[in-house]
Amino acid sequence: MFFMNKDNNGVVTPMVSVVMIAYNMEKYISTAIKGVVTQKTDFPVELIVMDDNSTDSTPQIIERWQRKYPGIIVNVRNPKNLGLQRNYLEGFARCRGKYMAICDADDYWFNKKKLLRQVRYMESHPECSITFHRMVNYYEASGEKSLSNGGQKVDTTLADLCRSNYITNSSVLYRREKVDLKKLPDWIKSDRSPDYAMHVLYGRTGNIHFFRRPMGVYRKSAGSSWSLTKEAERLRMSLAVRQRLMETIKDNEEAVRGMKISSANILRRMMALAEDEEERKRIVDMAKEMEIILPEGKASSGEKGGGKSLLTSVRRVVSRLIPLPEP
Repeated sequence: MFFMNKDNNGVVTPMVSVVMIAYNMEKYISTAIKGVVTQKTDFPVELIVMDDNSTDSTPQIIERWQRKYPGIIVNVRNPKNLGLQRNYLEGFARCRGKYMAICDADDYWFNKKKLLRQVRYMESHPECSITFHRMVNYYEASGEKSLSNGGQKVDTTLADLCRSNYITNSSVLYRREKVDLKKLPDWIKSDRSPDYAMHVLYGRTGNIHFFRRPMGVYRKSAGSSWSLTKEAERLRMSLAVRQRLMETIKDNEEAVRGMKISSANILRRMMALAEDEEERKRIVDMAKEMEIILPEGKASSGEKGGGKSLLTSVRRVVSRLIPLPEP
């Protein structure tokens, strides 16, 4: 049983603060909010909903949920649109809980004991700074579904995380106090998607634990922020984040090596997409600046053997028939 802490004014301090950012999410946000407020815990939870000046009915939907759960939902409506990254940071700065979770407004949690499981583990493992879990990937356009993190190790470190980003944003629980969320690096404010940077900043402070049980749905829709960005631009953004993070983790040689491996993979893919020799030269110059030796040979096209491709196709068809779990 967890004890409820109160501040000097007698206000209950939540054990977990959940940040949910939203902009024009009228189609999805009720499902996302429901998955949070119906969590079964023996500790208090707050849900901070950051509406980025939506122009659809998102604000009215949030207000209806807040009237129903006034002790849980903190409704923040920005007077002007801040953009995804600044909206995240504003939400982070408002958190009061010992732990911080994220649930994007187009994702949702369906396991009622998600937070309970994660908090109990972290309470008994003070060396752990991050927990995350498997997600159901839902490809909205086709109706196909898959599970994330196949073959994922249960316990990992910062060096593992630097080699690849295997944490889905809406699955994460951070030990909030380990990072000063009001004094984050200035460059994060210009990062198109600050989730990986946050994972690494917390990964510096302790171990990372994975739950194999799927506990949420990650929606991959045609209108998502990533889908609206061309692959080449996404790669440039990912590389820029890693360049900045390498300075932050420079005291950890193994983590730096891991970050260089992931950066080399990004650079190699950028080279495969380059349209002319001038662009390829720029990529080579970036690699030299980062002291990365690019591997020779062409990037993989992603083609599989015939038998495996057939099996994958069958799984995709079957997955369409499996209903999504309800929040």
